[in-house]
Amino acid sequence: MIRFVDPVRYKSLKATGKLPSPEGVAVAIIKLMQRDDFQVQELVRLVQSDPAIAGRLLKIANAATFGRTRPIISLQRAIVALGAFRVRDMVVGLSIMSNNKCGLCAAFDYGAFWGHSLATAIACQELARFAQMSAEEIFTVGLLARIGELALASLLPDDYTTLLFKTRQAAQDMRELEQQAFDMDHLQIGATMLAEWGLPELLIQAAYHHEDPDRAGFPDGSRLQTLTQSLHLASALGQVCMADEETRWRLLPSLLTRAARLGIGGEGLSEIVDRIVRRWRDWGAVLHVHTRDLPPFAEILVAGPPNQRASAAGADSPALAPCRAIQLLGIPAAELELLTEQIHSMGFQAQSMGNDAAALRQVLRQPASIVIADMGMAGLNPATFCRLLRQTAAGKECYALLLAPEASENMIAEAMEAGADDVLIKPLSTHTLRIRLNTAARMLLLREEIQRERRDIVRSTDEFAVAHRRLLQEALTDTLTQLPNRRHGLDFLAAEWVFAQSNALPIACLMLDIDHFKQINDTYGHAAGDAVLRELADLLKNATRSEDLLFRYGGEEFAAVLPNATPRAARQIAERFRAMVERHVFRWEERIIPVRLSIGVASPSSNETSSHALLQAADAALYQAKVGGRNRVVAVGG
Repeated sequence: MIRFVDPVRYKSLKATGKLPSPEGVAVAIIKLMQRDDFQVQELVRLVQSDPAIAGRLLKIANAATFGRTRPIISLQRAIVALGAFRVRDMVVGLSIMSNNKCGLCAAFDYGAFWGHSLATAIACQELARFAQMSAEEIFTVGLLARIGELALASLLPDDYTTLLFKTRQAAQDMRELEQQAFDMDHLQIGATMLAEWGLPELLIQAAYHHEDPDRAGFPDGSRLQTLTQSLHLASALGQVCMADEETRWRLLPSLLTRAARLGIGGEGLSEIVDRIVRRWRDWGAVLHVHTRDLPPFAEILVAGPPNQRASAAGADSPALAPCRAIQLLGIPAAELELLTEQIHSMGFQAQSMGNDAAALRQVLRQPASIVIADMGMAGLNPATFCRLLRQTAAGKECYALLLAPEASENMIAEAMEAGADDVLIKPLSTHTLRIRLNTAARMLLLREEIQRERRDIVRSTDEFAVAHRRLLQEALTDTLTQLPNRRHGLDFLAAEWVFAQSNALPIACLMLDIDHFKQINDTYGHAAGDAVLRELADLLKNATRSEDLLFRYGGEEFAAVLPNATPRAARQIAERFRAMVERHVFRWEERIIPVRLSIGVASPSSNETSSHALLQAADAALYQAKVGGRNRVVAVGG
């Protein structure tokens, strides 16, 4: 249940002129779409008047046309492909982004807000198939899911700054503080704004509940639940994109759990995230939105924790891993022999790499578990060396120990900030070296243990994802025919009805019933009846369009939802089903069983105001087909 802002209060908030709102072409499009007699050509002319928006819509249309061999280059074709109402939603989102990239709220990071919002929108597109939505339709809700936060920052910049500082210092719940301070929260005002701009109720529900989908109470497996969970995961992926290395590392376990709840395992998630990051950076350049570089997600999943400084206290015990290899880089010849002997005496294996550019490249390309580099090596900038070392997966995991001459504090500080694990001042004592190498061994063992735990988490979430997909499939599937069951079918019909009504698109519903099915059971037995149902289900499923959903309604009745099907097309599909079943030979234990279908077809008319009414109309048409002699199609509406 959504709690909208009181209409009178919302009107007064709008009157301040501070609320984020669409401007220019976006406002004109909203007004155009409120007319019942609007023409697509009028929409094309409006979009053409803003070249920036026109270019972005073409980009979105081509990004959403998966599997097309030719790009869309005509704006009119792009608008038709996306749908007029989706175009309106996307233009609204892009307009608000363009006009609200800065503001007066000192504690509100506008750049990070839009960076996260754009990453969330792109993640929504990548998760569209899990959300049971079209990629272009879900983009806008991802972009505007947090619009309420921007609204409060715009309306009450000083008060919201104070509130944001409170949440950071005391880790208090933001919505509670917002309710206490403003008698409304960001989700309420966000949902109110989305409703005013005309977004479909399904998307507004998802945006309102996406921060905590479990509390929404949506039925398991319902389209609204999967959409909300997909938006919840998309927002988390947006956080991962924006986070620094340490924060990102902490976010991963919950991210994997959220993905698993949609049936996405670690490998699948890696592919999705890598696509999101590529598209995010591409779109960020076009929209002038802040983005970040991320390594391949597969590396992030198994990486150890970010480099942490370890205390050497109590580290004077024998080395914990005597077989660890140590690369020595740039050690002066006069010091090399003694250092090698010291390292060997402590149970480590030392390998001198040399002190030239080739040695430096070799270490950067294939670092050992521990690297000891002399900061005095010619051509070696310690800070640059550490940064380059940390750019590779192996370099991130190795332990970098630098040797520094006395009075080199500035170089030491720069090297530590760039990623060095430790620095030793020369000349070295055997005792000090032993302490630092044992510390390195402990740190490496700790990292390996954490990596093992993380890999176990990935495996566990993969197993959970597979189990969740199986359970969800079982919950939404008829066990006899393996078709979607009645619950799944009615949920799909309800969602498609809303979408068709919102976008002025046709839709139709079929009710199919096997004629004299009781006679089949009585004559050939119930096992034969079950076999007929299974064979009929396979026959109809193979003849169904990819966008349609055929499901078992109950007993010997089936139903089909036909999105974007005109009344004429629906009748043709129904007649094709009927004739195909009439021609097909059903056999049971070498006996032929005659099977015929009666079908009722319903398309929306002025009498149907809901998906339930459309289904009832199809059922009434089916009854007329039965009364009229069976093995026939009767259509109503349209």
